[in-house]
Amino acid sequence: MSEVASAFLVAVERLPRERYPATHSFNSAFGKLHRLLQTKLPPHLLPLFVRLRAFCIRQVFTIETRVHINPTFRLLLSTRIIPPGLAFVAAAGSTVYALRYLYVNALDLLTNLVGIAYPAYQSIMCIEYGDEATEHAYMPENGVAATPVLDRALGIDAPNLNKKQWLMYWSIFGLLTTADHWAGPILRLFPMYRVAKIAVLVWAQHRKYNGATWLYDTFVRPLLPPPSSLDQVQQPHERRTNADTKAEVASVDTAADEQPQSSFSSLLVSSVWESGNGLEPPPVHAHV
Repeated sequence: MSEVASAFLVAVERLPRERYPATHSFNSAFGKLHRLLQTKLPPHLLPLFVRLRAFCIRQVFTIETRVHINPTFRLLLSTRIIPPGLAFVAAAGSTVYALRYLYVNALDLLTNLVGIAYPAYQSIMCIEYGDEATEHAYMPENGVAATPVLDRALGIDAPNLNKKQWLMYWSIFGLLTTADHWAGPILRLFPMYRVAKIAVLVWAQHRKYNGATWLYDTFVRPLLPPPSSLDQVQQPHERRTNADTKAEVASVDTAADEQPQSSFSSLLVSSVWESGNGLEPPPVHAHV
């Protein structure tokens, strides 16, 4: 476990300082504390401190990565007047304030944001790249080298491109949205219904749990017929369809061959010279 923590701390050193200022600041502070305690702590406690340091830095790194989508943070960084650490604190505070405001005043909106934003992004990635995508969430143009070792150390994963996961997730989301029609009686019986709905949506979409896939494999798939039975039903249907098509084409060809020629005789008008009235065609004079 300490090897994983050490690998993570080494990977943090390779992150661009201008993009992850808070992560580097906390890592530097913990590094100074580590050097101070290295001679005072017993040897068997040093690995525990390394794990604690890696855990704290990982949380800061995760928060700072999420905060980069915050417009306040991007605006403060673009001014280059406010220190990056202070900008990180301001952006994190504004995000917490926005979430608290939504939780108190617009819990329905917060529920829909949680249930739609991330799954919509993953669904678009699934449609665009399919099962063969090797895209990473953090690419070299953002300042992070997209190497598998660094990604594993930082806990960066590729997008979840399992079509079954997201198709089933949207079915669950639609079912829960339909249940909101009876939200009044449900809230009287269960006041924490909205919070429970957010928890279910997070569980269903989180790549660590893949709750939507679990629900499909546990409850939906046993109700479906096996694929072999579908093939047995589909093959006779295809044979009947092909046979009917061939019979129809054959009947059309036969009808075309048996069409009487006399039906077109009224449309044929003979010329004057072929009518048998005794007239001879005019002589052709050669011009000399």
